[in-house]
Amino acid sequence: MTKRTWAFRFLTTLLIFGLAACGGSGGGGGGGGGGGIPTATNSAIAPPPTTPVAITTAGGVTSTTNQSIGANALQSSSGALSNATTASGLVAQADNSGTQAQRDTLAAIVRRHAEKLKDHQSSETSAVQVATQPCSGGGTLTVAFDDANLSATEVFVSCNEGGTVIHGTLSSSNVGVSQSLGSTVGSPYTVTVTATFTIDLSIATTAPASSVVTQGSFTFTAGFSGNMAAAPNGGVEPGVPNRVQISMSGANLLTSNGTVRERLSNFSISVDDNDALGRTTISGGYTYASTIIGGSVTVNISPALVDQPQGALHPSSGAVTITSPASLGKIVLTVISIPVVGVRVDVYADANGAVTDTANLTWAQVDAL
Repeated sequence: MTKRTWAFRFLTTLLIFGLAACGGSGGGGGGGGGGGIPTATNSAIAPPPTTPVAITTAGGVTSTTNQSIGANALQSSSGALSNATTASGLVAQADNSGTQAQRDTLAAIVRRHAEKLKDHQSSETSAVQVATQPCSGGGTLTVAFDDANLSATEVFVSCNEGGTVIHGTLSSSNVGVSQSLGSTVGSPYTVTVTATFTIDLSIATTAPASSVVTQGSFTFTAGFSGNMAAAPNGGVEPGVPNRVQISMSGANLLTSNGTVRERLSNFSISVDDNDALGRTTISGGYTYASTIIGGSVTVNISPALVDQPQGALHPSSGAVTITSPASLGKIVLTVISIPVVGVRVDVYADANGAVTDTANLTWAQVDAL
């Protein structure tokens, strides 16, 4: 599955999503910025072909083209999932180490950023707060909060943690934080963070060799739910969240991983980590384009893909429907456990007609496409 960048495990996943500096290829930068905030950028990603790809009805699921379209569209969906084992798991892992980031999905990166926004204490003078820390293997990480302009920035300058090099910038604007807190220990609370998020981030590793860049912008809403806990001062404070819900929507998000380039456009994706139910779900839709399939298709996730238990390598239920303006037909991938643990691929010659061809693929077969 190394060819699919929507797995920041490369970083799936997405994204998730080569590299501009420190062992990467392409242009990058570091350097000084105003107010002690450095700059770090990566070379712009050239978009992949976006011409709609035809779904082949002749040959159905035996078509190599159809199998590639189906497998990559499915992986691009699951690539947005958070890698946290539980909703509360991110708190224990909320460091900025390259090792952690290398395993992240897009949702996990947004969650970590939203956690910083949620926990930030505003300056009484609204002065810009800037903190820079060294990375263990060289480079720096700078975090800046601009309360007057409701914005925040994280800048990684060739930040090397355990052999993983992160370079680039995450930023948010139009930040809003609202909360409803309980008054006693054990009472429920909710905290909601909204922002416009911009990402220009590269992640590179040497073992295994990987170089991934993600660029784009979108809006997000992150909802944290849990119960109030006893505070050190004798009062109460929000405890570790037991449910985190992330919604992301935007017009354009690009990823490159070596020679593979991918794009999500007009996307709306929701990820729900629910500890009470012991599962993670993802739903939504988008237009997916990549150099692998040589064009674009439309993807709709319904019913939602479900990872249960949380942190599973593959979903345990759900379906992805793939259509294209270039074809009358469609491809539907449904997660199954019988007769194989994997997916059933159904091809339709007509989107409103009957199934014309079916195949059952194991996860190993899907991942190999």
